[in-house]
Amino acid sequence: MEIFTESQFSACYMQYREKVNGYIFSRVRDREEAEDLTQDVFEHIWRCREGVRMVTLQNLVFRVMRNTVIDYLRRRYMKKSRMDIYSYGEVQCGRNTVEEDYCYKELRFVHEKMVKRLTERRRQVYLLYFYKGMSYASIADRLGVAECTVGAHLLKAHRMVRMGVDRAYRNKAG
Repeated sequence: MEIFTESQFSACYMQYREKVNGYIFSRVRDREEAEDLTQDVFEHIWRCREGVRMVTLQNLVFRVMRNTVIDYLRRRYMKKSRMDIYSYGEVQCGRNTVEEDYCYKELRFVHEKMVKRLTERRRQVYLLYFYKGMSYASIADRLGVAECTVGAHLLKAHRMVRMGVDRAYRNKAG
């Protein structure tokens, strides 16, 4: 098996950096985030350099780039959705009167009830990510699971909580 040397990595970086950055920027629309994610792509490639083959290098770069963007967008969406759960209550209820305050508290109650319905592992992942602000990697290390497992648990947990909250409000409105 060939070893991906430092000089080959430098050449790879010089050859693909602008393309990777351009693609990422077109998806995230934030120059600083695009730069950070571009660095993440090449850090990932460097970390797995023992398995890099020159024949498939271009495919590897683009696959890591695409997966990095997908992970970033998924995290951003999930954080935004979490905030939407609470801002929905504030927008719908305004939080100015006793009735509006009650509406907001009811929303929080439904949300907490849905979180309690999650399986133990999903609840752990959900709470660590949304309330402790831990990264996928940190959660994976803490719970002794793979990062992709953390992502899968988080996606399913978020979907279940969101659907439960939405259902509660549809029932209340209708």
